[in-house]
Amino acid sequence: MRPRTSKPVTLGILGLLFVLLGTFLGYYWPILFRRILTQELVLSPTSKSYNAWKNSSAIPITMEFYFFNWTNPNELKIPGKKPILVEVGPYSFVEKREKVNITFNPENSTVSYLQRRFWYFDEKNSKGSLKDNITQLNVVTVSAVHKVRYSSYIMRSSLSYLLSQSPEIHVVRTVDELLFTGYKDVLIDLGKLAGMTDETPPFDRFGWFYTRNGSTDFDGYQNMATGEDDVRNIGLFKFWNHKDTTKYYKSPCNAVEGSAGEFWPPFRTEEDITIFSADLCRPVTYEYERTVYHQGIEGYKYSVGKKTLSNDTKRRYPHEQAKYFEPTTTTEDFFTAEHSGEVIESVEDPDVVNIGQCYCNGECSPMGLINITACRYGAPGFVSLPHFHKADPILRDQVVGVNPDDEKHNFYIVLEPTTGIPIDVAARFQINILLQPSNFVS
Repeated sequence: MRPRTSKPVTLGILGLLFVLLGTFLGYYWPILFRRILTQELVLSPTSKSYNAWKNSSAIPITMEFYFFNWTNPNELKIPGKKPILVEVGPYSFVEKREKVNITFNPENSTVSYLQRRFWYFDEKNSKGSLKDNITQLNVVTVSAVHKVRYSSYIMRSSLSYLLSQSPEIHVVRTVDELLFTGYKDVLIDLGKLAGMTDETPPFDRFGWFYTRNGSTDFDGYQNMATGEDDVRNIGLFKFWNHKDTTKYYKSPCNAVEGSAGEFWPPFRTEEDITIFSADLCRPVTYEYERTVYHQGIEGYKYSVGKKTLSNDTKRRYPHEQAKYFEPTTTTEDFFTAEHSGEVIESVEDPDVVNIGQCYCNGECSPMGLINITACRYGAPGFVSLPHFHKADPILRDQVVGVNPDDEKHNFYIVLEPTTGIPIDVAARFQINILLQPSNFVS
């Protein structure tokens, strides 16, 4: 005879167990989830993200180059005539990144490394050939004139004589020469002979990406936090070229800070984020824009805006740093008209400093330009968003052929808020060279 079982009792016990289990998981699951996620995100030689970080071959990265072809260079000196620019491109390249000399430092939860970047021409996705001719400003000549403007009379007179023998302010070169192959210019060799010390570029040719393909020198020595001690620090730059400050700007704006760009802390908020750019030798702020959906995944969109592009951005520093800050209201004589940007001094709080002017080193520009002269061997270089997007209208008024479009020209990153993983990135910028009248070169 079978023993009787009480099904209601059994089901009641199971139900109670599920209730207790549900209550337990409901209370502890967020804690467990954070702990598991944190362990997965930390960078180490055994983490799932390590191989992809070390070698990006499996992750498609596209670099597209556009050029403004200058169609009327011979009309430069005609009063009232503006440069007419026609955008050509894209010249598309596949970019691959490789980390070398990797050293993990468990004593301070950081990793040190060098980075190589390789670019391979993607003819299929390009609109043009590397043999296309482009007319552009003679960057070498303009840079030479800018660099010697405060030099001795002999130096300025010598340069003036040399330029009188070849007075063209423009050059016509192929896309390949302008990018990676480079082209010879006698002024480069003469600059080395003149002994312009550390401001002389260590190149024998000029090209926007000359010697960069496969080099570890341009991105420099990098040291960033792995997040092992605190996941909130993952990806943060600690040292660049073995220092936590740069030589290009005065304190406190010379600090190496912000993310290296590949790892971001999880559990994002709508607060602004910062990335350290080796190309600009300074941090760049991304401002929270809005919540978006990329391929069905929710993300927070951050974009470059006024806090990076303006010269009147303020920031509070500890008093011991702020008291050494030297404010400046000097501006370059970019145009005869005054630009609309205003210098705003903080009189209420001496520890709030104008970092926008700190970065422009006394040669401040209209809204929308980032002065990188100090970072590029003294050449008068300025970075903006493409087509002077989000810039002072006076910049667009100087030329014909620029048409800013937020969809095409915004500089942004979208982070999945729980993991901090980038799900959409568009790093777009434009390189500009300042051309202005000279008192010693006609």
